[in-house]
Amino acid sequence: MSDTGKQQARSSPSTVQADALGQHSDRPLTIGQVVALLRPEFPDLSITKVRYLEDRGLLAPARTPGKYRKYSHADVRRLRTILTLQRDEFLPLEVIKQRVERAAVPLGTTGTATGALRLTPALRREQALYSLEELRETAGCDPDFIRTLSEYRVLDRPAGQGPVYTESDVEVARLCQVLARFGVEPRNLRLLVSSVEREAALVEQLTVPSLRSSHPDRREYGERLLADLGSLLSQLSALLLARELRRLL
Repeated sequence: MSDTGKQQARSSPSTVQADALGQHSDRPLTIGQVVALLRPEFPDLSITKVRYLEDRGLLAPARTPGKYRKYSHADVRRLRTILTLQRDEFLPLEVIKQRVERAAVPLGTTGTATGALRLTPALRREQALYSLEELRETAGCDPDFIRTLSEYRVLDRPAGQGPVYTESDVEVARLCQVLARFGVEPRNLRLLVSSVEREAALVEQLTVPSLRSSHPDRREYGERLLADLGSLLSQLSALLLARELRRLL
């Protein structure tokens, strides 16, 4: 092999990866090294997305005294599993988190959809953390796609300056991007959005008297009722959808 060929072999991505995980297997990796290592498998991976997964509690790398992230190779394996479940099984992050933590369901098997639809016991207001550019990078969507989602009310239209999108918005955009790969465009989601809005209006009718009460105990009851009704409607919708899909078989 010529000197040029040897130099190319030394600098190829596979050689760099082997060096990172081979000769220096006992050394933790920086976030940049982790992204560089996994990007050949997951081209949309970015530092912003890895940080987002950490914010959502799916990753917990060690920190140096200077607060820099240091990823062990167990962290890298966990991240690879998370990204694989996102890419191949299109699961929401909460479901992925449960599956990774339990490690009860092997990769390549599909879990039930109802777990993805259950709501947390108490709903909370989300803080806007992402700008349009940050949303685009984290969810892997282009700006035109995000604007189209806003036009069809899948995402709220941004208002004002600074961060205007929440973590839920990031997850919605990501799932819509996955659906688009199967030919489901934002305009096809109008009926879904309208259906959800009608369900929310029904819950509003039943809970607003309690939520607007000046009595703390009654407001707390209203919050529990809101979450319970939302969870029940979500599970009912999943069962009805499953019934209709079974008919296609």
